[in-house]
Amino acid sequence: MIVLKCPVCQHTLYSDGFSLRCKNQHNYDISKYHYVNLAMDNRSSKKHHGDDRAMVLARSAFLNEGYYAPFRKLVVDTARGYLQKEDNLIDAGCGEGYYTDLLQQETGASVLGIDISKEALREAYKRNHDLLLAVTSASSIPVPDESAHMVVSLFAPCFPEEFHRILLPGGILLRGVPLDDHLWELKCAVYDEPYRNPKPEMELEHFDFLYQKEIRYRIRMDKPEDIRNLFMMTPYYYKTGAADQEKLSKLTSLQTQLGFAVQVYRKKA
Repeated sequence: MIVLKCPVCQHTLYSDGFSLRCKNQHNYDISKYHYVNLAMDNRSSKKHHGDDRAMVLARSAFLNEGYYAPFRKLVVDTARGYLQKEDNLIDAGCGEGYYTDLLQQETGASVLGIDISKEALREAYKRNHDLLLAVTSASSIPVPDESAHMVVSLFAPCFPEEFHRILLPGGILLRGVPLDDHLWELKCAVYDEPYRNPKPEMELEHFDFLYQKEIRYRIRMDKPEDIRNLFMMTPYYYKTGAADQEKLSKLTSLQTQLGFAVQVYRKKA
């Protein structure tokens, strides 16, 4: 069972049905979407935290079409090889819960999904009402030391020191990263000078690298909204000028390469 701790005083949080509270009476309301906000950097209500609603909805719509299903299966199959029923799994940067949902269903683990985007966690709750969800950064995960059997980090910032802190001895870190040719044809359709992704790093401080599994396949999108949603869910969208985005809007179909790596690490003693 996953225990959450107060981000202010580090004491255990207990539920009263509508909120989480520690013995020092720090109180955190549970939203109607069943996530709790444990982030400590929300002093400004005007500050944007994480993916916005447009990006989240685009990603949900695209993923629901099944284009990334083979990669999701690889992630879940890999995780299942290391987990027992009711082990604790932290999805660090869970987004809208596309992977988190199936990880819980297929492994039987107790799953905590964290993300800094409230919009993303709303969609994660809609996907699976049984997920434990918290708004917080993966750099400061509100769980006790050595309390997780596995951390999953897919296309998200990696914080090896924090992951090492929360993992039990011998715990597993499972990362998902894009390969060099991931979305290559999409980039070529938008940019005059497309670039390939950097080669995934193998070495990670505080962890022993075990192995890497790769999966490559091609997809064809025949609906303009799928092409648009794919582009919107990537970091490229908000960094691309109007002229290049206009190229994308004219596409009615697109074939592109997908390339993913699942990297498996074990916590160093």
